[in-house]
Amino acid sequence: MKEIKNVLIVTREYKSSRTPKMGGTGVFYKNLCTELVKRGISVHVFLISKYIFDIEEDGVKIHSIKDIFKANPLLEFVRSFTGKLKILEQIHFKTYLYEKKGISDQINAWIKKNSLHFDIAETHDFDGLALSIPKEIPCVIRCHGSWSVLEKYFGYKKVHKGRIFCEKEAFKGQENIITISRYNEKINKTLFGIKDPKLIYNGIDETFYKPAENVEIIPKSVFFLGNVSFEKGAETLINSFIKLKKNHPEASLHFIGNSNHYPTYITENIQDMETRNSIHFYGNKSGTEIVELIGKAEVVCFPSKGENFSLSLLEVMAMQKPIICSAIDSFKEIIEEPINGLIAEEGNFHEKISLIFEDADLRNRLSVNARKLVELKFSIDKMVDETVHYYQEII
Repeated sequence: MKEIKNVLIVTREYKSSRTPKMGGTGVFYKNLCTELVKRGISVHVFLISKYIFDIEEDGVKIHSIKDIFKANPLLEFVRSFTGKLKILEQIHFKTYLYEKKGISDQINAWIKKNSLHFDIAETHDFDGLALSIPKEIPCVIRCHGSWSVLEKYFGYKKVHKGRIFCEKEAFKGQENIITISRYNEKINKTLFGIKDPKLIYNGIDETFYKPAENVEIIPKSVFFLGNVSFEKGAETLINSFIKLKKNHPEASLHFIGNSNHYPTYITENIQDMETRNSIHFYGNKSGTEIVELIGKAEVVCFPSKGENFSLSLLEVMAMQKPIICSAIDSFKEIIEEPINGLIAEEGNFHEKISLIFEDADLRNRLSVNARKLVELKFSIDKMVDETVHYYQEII
């Protein structure tokens, strides 16, 4: 197979020193690019963000342009206005295609100016960015979770019609597609009619996310890792915690991630001061801080209402912690009850938490097997090896 020497990543999310607050896709591409560089591959990231900058971090060259709509107030006005009226829908769509053309022009100018050559380019599914990648570069779309999927399957509201239009256009005739779970593959086949995608599970660095040594576990502590939101199941866990306190009055609940309005929600909706004072919000934390905090957890819950896949889940499993997940398809691909975790329905998280609190053998078995599964199936090395091999197949 032909050797992969130069890779282009086109994305709206990339975690760097200039863009510290990023979701899962930004963290994913940071990890992927860093590992590709370690394998001797030259990687350039073309980033569409709030800022204009050029930096190199961990051997990855990042060129960031300002979002086309934000940089052009008139175009942003046209996009917003035409999106509100059905009669102007086609103009709304053309506005989004104009944005993609603008990004494409900037990519071409940047490539020409710097005399760059790429064997392959990769982008995410949301926003239809594949429409911006020069046609002469073989392109891969990785299905992290499009706006179309979020709207249809996960209940997201007020998604811009132009985004959904571009996503559908980007998938038309696209042969090179990576899905990140069997569930992700199923819904994208249904929604976009894609054929023969390549399944590559996301991977994490299990040498970084590992069991903490000499850490003091907070007795009866329940942790949550992720954006604290309705969609991620924050209210589900809070309601279950209120029930849990009746049988385990010493229990405490700990949220790691953007807390949004939930500190106020707690104040307004929980009258019992002891319960209220047992709920803690840590906000966004670095990877090192997350490892330190999760090390103190007795159990970690993922009550999300919908996920394509969850890197946070794998990170916690690698840290050898007992896991309780909601009964959604993407979690059930990973969690086998009662081998490496527990599955809870929305109304019975407190019951599953109690099982772990009260059964040390169960707690230890779930923890050890969770770590073993990540090492076997979800390591970042395995994910990057499969990605490079797929790139080689394409070119």
